[in-house]
Order: sequence, then structure tokens, then C-alpha cells
Amino acid sequence: MKQVSFYLFMFLTLTLTVDCAYAGTDSTSRVSVFVISDATNAVTATIAGGKYPDGAAFDWNRNEVFVTNQDSGTVSVISDATNKVTATITLGKSPAGVAFDPNKREVFVASGSKTVSVISDTTNKVTAIITGLNAPIDVAFDSNKNEVFVANYGSDSVSVISDTTNTVTATITLPAGSWPVAVAYDPNRGEVFVANSGSGTVSVISDSSNEVIATVTVGAFPWAVAFDYHNKEIYVANYGSSSVSVISDATNAVIATITLPANSSPFGVAFDYHKNEIFVTNYWSGSVIVISDTTNTVFKTIFVGRYPAAVAFDSNKNELFVTNAPPPPG
Repeated sequence: MKQVSFYLFMFLTLTLTVDCAYAGTDSTSRVSVFVISDATNAVTATIAGGKYPDGAAFDWNRNEVFVTNQDSGTVSVISDATNKVTATITLGKSPAGVAFDPNKREVFVASGSKTVSVISDTTNKVTAIITGLNAPIDVAFDSNKNEVFVANYGSDSVSVISDTTNTVTATITLPAGSWPVAVAYDPNRGEVFVANSGSGTVSVISDSSNEVIATVTVGAFPWAVAFDYHNKEIYVANYGSSSVSVISDATNAVIATITLPANSSPFGVAFDYHKNEIFVTNYWSGSVIVISDTTNTVFKTIFVGRYPAAVAFDSNKNELFVTNAPPPPG
């Protein structure tokens, strides 16, 4: 799961009219990650890490959380036993989306340097750098094919990487102006859902044919997607319309739209399969909302401080890790 590149964030900030309730000095700027218990829906820990944290992914092989830090060009490795950073991996320019590959026990990281880096979770070292991409911003692991799907914001495309060879095996072209920014895998259907921020749509890709089989219209600036294993549905955070769209993977149609308070700017989304709940970060309101996937209603709002961005579910501790990403200076 990813946050957003500095330049893309500035575009969104200037394009959308938002009421930032937190203008001024950021008292939480030293906090990189918030930890939320899904039992109490309360913050149980705060973790200081890298500068401008971005994406987050849980590694259930080692019970660690990998967090990308855009400004420092690093990845922080956090132990969920101690809630402390145990390693810092230097990558380079603007690492963004991150995904765990349980097949190889590796972590794939999209980078603003037009590459995807592969990290071994055993050594916490980069084992491969995959080139030939154009502004890759998010990644998702396909457990059916042992492949990694990459959303390329800069070329309106999705790349497919084999985790056996660490090479690009296919490129799926999307319509011009799609601006794909997020990707999620649906193991129920063997499909990949791609949020297109430019067109307000979600592309559905078959992992058998590597072709787009459906295009679903959602809200404005869809910015994050997550698959709900319980209901076989996809939740889409619509940054520009302060809403969450729910897509059935059986019909590839929107079956519900959850309206959030004005200027919430939903930014990240994760499914908690322990509680069958959806956690959505609201960037400008400094909160995380909790949605029941049974009723598709918001039943809890957790205030975590300014600028919550990406969110990842830790199935070992039944906790949510939320990155805190202040807007870039300038």
C-alpha cells in the first residue's frame, strides 16, 4: 500500500479544494506510524521512523511491518512484538507502494526512480532491482500466479513481474489519462483491481489473460483499494469525493457508496479479516474510520493526529499500522 509522490500530492492539493483543520506547526511530525488495536479501536503505540513515510505492508513470515519513507529514500522494518524499528534499508529516490510476497519471502517496493526493488525479509537487503518501469507507485502480490502487479502512474499502465525471474513479463495498457495509483489482488476471482485517479474508475484485470475485463466507475480521485475476503468485495477510497465505493467481485458493479464527512479526503484502506472491518485513513481530518462490512456503515472514528496516509493490517497482533505523512514542504 502506498501514499503519494511529492509532486503528485501537490497536484492533488492544488486541484482539490480542501479545508485543512490542521494548518500550522505539525505536533506529530516526529511520529511516523500509529498502531491501532482492533479490539479497542484505540491507538496503542506511536513509532518514530523515517521522514515522510508512505506505504506499509505486513510480513506474516517474520511478523514485521515494512514502511517506505519517501523523503529519506529508505524502508523501515518494524517488529510488531516491540513496535520498534529493527532495520533501515536504503533504496534511493521516493519509495512508495510496498507488498509482501509470501512465496519467496520477499518484499517488493515501487520507487520514483522508475524501478521496483526486491528485499529479502531474511537479510533485509536488496536482492534485485527491476528496471524499465515508468513512475511505479503501487504494487500487489498475486498468490495465484506468484506475480507482482505494478501500477505505473507515469505511463497509464500496469506491469506484471514474475517473482521467479524478477523480470517484467507483461505490460497492460490503460486508457490515456487513467493515472493508476493503487492496486489490489482478489484471490477469489484471480483478478487485479486498479484504482485510476485520473478517470475516476477501477480497472479489473484477469491474471489469466493479463487483459482488462471490466471498468467500474467510482468516485473522484480513487486513491486506494483493498479486497474484503469475507464478502468478496473491493473497497475503494475516493480522495476527491470523500466517499468509499464498494464493488462486488461477482458483478464488477458498485453495490454501495459510503459517504464520509466533507473534506475527509480518504487516502488509504485496509481490510481487517479478524473483525471483518474496513479501516480508512482520512488525510485532512486526521482520523481513521472503521466500517462494518456487514452494514457498510461507519461505526467508529479514531483520531490519530495529522495526515494519516497508508494503513496495513497485522494479522499476528490484530492491529493496524497507519503511516503519518505530512504534506511536502513548498
